[in-house]
Amino acid sequence: MRDDETTPQTATRTLSPATPAAPQADAPASPAGPAPWLLRLVVVGLVLTALNLRPAITSLGALLEEVRDGLHMSGSVAGVLTSVPPLCFAVFGVMAPRLARRFGPGAVVCAGMVAITAGLVIRPLIGGTAGFLAASALALMGIAVSNVLMPVIVKRWFPDRVGSMTGLYSMALALGTSLAAAVTVPMTEAMGGSWKAGLGMWAVLAAAAILPWIPLVRNRSGAPGQPSAHRSQDPALRITRSRTAWSLACFFGLQATAAYITMDGCRRSSATPGSRRAPRAFCSPSPWRWASRSPSSSRGSPPG
Repeated sequence: MRDDETTPQTATRTLSPATPAAPQADAPASPAGPAPWLLRLVVVGLVLTALNLRPAITSLGALLEEVRDGLHMSGSVAGVLTSVPPLCFAVFGVMAPRLARRFGPGAVVCAGMVAITAGLVIRPLIGGTAGFLAASALALMGIAVSNVLMPVIVKRWFPDRVGSMTGLYSMALALGTSLAAAVTVPMTEAMGGSWKAGLGMWAVLAAAAILPWIPLVRNRSGAPGQPSAHRSQDPALRITRSRTAWSLACFFGLQATAAYITMDGCRRSSATPGSRRAPRAFCSPSPWRWASRSPSSSRGSPPG
């Protein structure tokens, strides 16, 4: 029989092998998604963290005159105190990505909430100006690293709901900013008029924000189903050569500068006779407020 001839038995054996083909062993298994209770815990952590990213700053602005009198600060030292927040944001915010790669975003945010709590507890108890500045820097360090990592956590845990979760986080951030400026002065007066109690009470909210992040401390990858080894193979991004990165940096830098100028101007414009009990989150600079500081102009009537 020739080699090129094929019998029916041979064709049958060729088309119908005795053993089925083995499944591919190197086929990757689909990663399991996070548990629903874990997603709800992350949502609670995001909201509580966002609420704590501004009270340490805006509550101090509402009571800065009382703090200056209590600690006998000079005008130059008070100016240094108001410049500490953007300085800490610039110094410690750069460290957040490297810390997140080493320890995980959840662990870094949890440590940031601990730093905020410790700073808010310590700074009213220290009688000196240097200690007050150091405790404020500790709280601002926690704010800086947590502020940078919030968008990272949103993208990793909610990749299909980035817009809605970013809106929720931004709403909580604005709520914390205005709430601290609005209720710090009334709550201080309700607790006896001590500025130490008015500043220290925000440590309770910061301590509550620690709890949701405790189960996520050991999760260094950021979210279930996303192994860190896979992400480490991505090519390094040279962000300093990106025009988009520089444009965004300039935009957010100018936006933050305008925000802090507005906060400080609002505080100064509200420090007028008779405005001590007004919620300072709802004040706005106006020519009449500035003119009412002088005795001669206060006897007139406000312009129509």
